[in-house]
Amino acid sequence: MGRPKQLLDVDGRPLLEVVVGHANASRLDEVLVVLGAAAEEIRSQVDFGRARVLINPEHATGMASSLRAGLAALDGDVDLAMVILGDQPDVAGRLDRLLELQEESGLPAAALSFGDLLHPPVVMRRELWGDLMALEGDIGCRAVIRARPALVARLPVAELNHPVDVDTPDDYRRLVAR
Repeated sequence: MGRPKQLLDVDGRPLLEVVVGHANASRLDEVLVVLGAAAEEIRSQVDFGRARVLINPEHATGMASSLRAGLAALDGDVDLAMVILGDQPDVAGRLDRLLELQEESGLPAAALSFGDLLHPPVVMRRELWGDLMALEGDIGCRAVIRARPALVARLPVAELNHPVDVDTPDDYRRLVAR
């Protein structure tokens, strides 16, 4: 992208600020943002609201280290965590629904589903955190939920309403064109 994608302009706000704003507006008790590369630049330009910011010094080893850092920073009495990607601005309304779905289902996880494909954001009870803590490299919670789909309640999402991951310049162009 030529710059930190978290700072890409989305309706006059940095992309990460849009995502964090949705998390802050949800019924999540606590919002924890894990930053890695360009952390200080991002921190200086994003309004995190009520979110707590954590810097992951191991970020260069991959996404798994950020998951481990975030989970390790949670209090011992926390039993449920939601993993939200910082490059998905279209999660509004889905975060609370995922929490409700996980509670209603009794399953240890809930995720978006596009047909058979499970995708973040993901709610996971503590019983699955060991699987997340064991991940290495540039692997995230997707690996866990896709390896154990029977443990995941699914929130169906139409392909056209997919929360866009902004990974490429084309993704960003499609996002701002909407």
